[in-house]
Amino acid sequence: MEERITDRGTAGHPKKGRSNRDAAGTVGEEPAADSGEETHVSLDHIVMPSMRMNQAPVFRTELATGAPVYVIGGVNMDIAGTPAAELRCGDSNPGRVTLSPGGVGRNIAENLSRLGRRVSLITVLGDDAYAGAIREHCRNVGIDLSMAITDPLGRTSTYLCLNEQNGDLHAAVSDMAICEQLTPDRLEPILAKLNRGSFLIADANLPEETLAWIAANITIPIAADPVSAAKASRLKPLLRRLTFLKPNLQEAEILTGLSGGGAGSLTMLADALRALGVSKVFLSLGGKGVWADDGKEGALLPCVPGSIINTSGCGDAFVAAAADACLRGLGTMDCARRGLAAAAICAEDPAPVSPKMTAEAIEMKLNMAQ
Repeated sequence: MEERITDRGTAGHPKKGRSNRDAAGTVGEEPAADSGEETHVSLDHIVMPSMRMNQAPVFRTELATGAPVYVIGGVNMDIAGTPAAELRCGDSNPGRVTLSPGGVGRNIAENLSRLGRRVSLITVLGDDAYAGAIREHCRNVGIDLSMAITDPLGRTSTYLCLNEQNGDLHAAVSDMAICEQLTPDRLEPILAKLNRGSFLIADANLPEETLAWIAANITIPIAADPVSAAKASRLKPLLRRLTFLKPNLQEAEILTGLSGGGAGSLTMLADALRALGVSKVFLSLGGKGVWADDGKEGALLPCVPGSIINTSGCGDAFVAAAADACLRGLGTMDCARRGLAAAAICAEDPAPVSPKMTAEAIEMKLNMAQ
């Protein structure tokens, strides 16, 4: 059952950003030129900063959905272990170990590609075996890496996780220091290209100064993923520009400075995030679903039923499907429902991104859940 609250007023308007300059250029080879006809979706609630000094901010009311989606964030090799029986800490557990390309940004990009979106991933890779495998995999699934940065002396990010028997995360260690190289200086040469996209998604693996630069210089709609409680606070300078945000309770508390608890905690946290500038809040509650809130309406949407093999990557699938739904012109609740359906598809596969992820599969999941 969906619990719903309506007529709660409107969210506060995001603060207006301003660009310092408009630069052009690329890192690496040019991606393929935009092609095909552009369709437009009304996004009149989004505030766009001007790209010239001393000029009032631009309120863009239409969005060219045929342009690429740009994802800026982490990519790593995922090493995941899942025991065959109940996990015994301090002991060797028989089970299954998988090696697959991952990372929040990369996972979101692959899901978007599988949903039919043109997507370009801006990230940093080393010059090692993991990087080679990641590049090949990205090519195979349609992710453009022409603007990705290679550090010959760097170590490609690695994520090591240990799951419970049911696939839920028990503990993880991430080695993602290379992401600190995604600085404003690295992104400034591709600013003009980024601002010709349809949507930009950033994850909190980026340095806080980079996220602040994105808030001040990117003129297209932006979404963000907090990644983890340890990194969530990095998103604070970006909140004022976000079309949507998907935090869990702990991440939302960190971003707002509030403590959850009580019947009104979900609306309280959502209201606080919207007061900071977020247009749509998708508050993840794990197995209980998502609290979706845009200020006009709030509802607790349950998880879409399905088997659970692995929950790693479910949040990334949600973000990708919600962004895709936003580009389709769907409302807040439908964005959340499609995100939950995508998360359910992801949970049924041991990989962080399900090869079964398609727009048709999401529709089927939603129909089965009715």
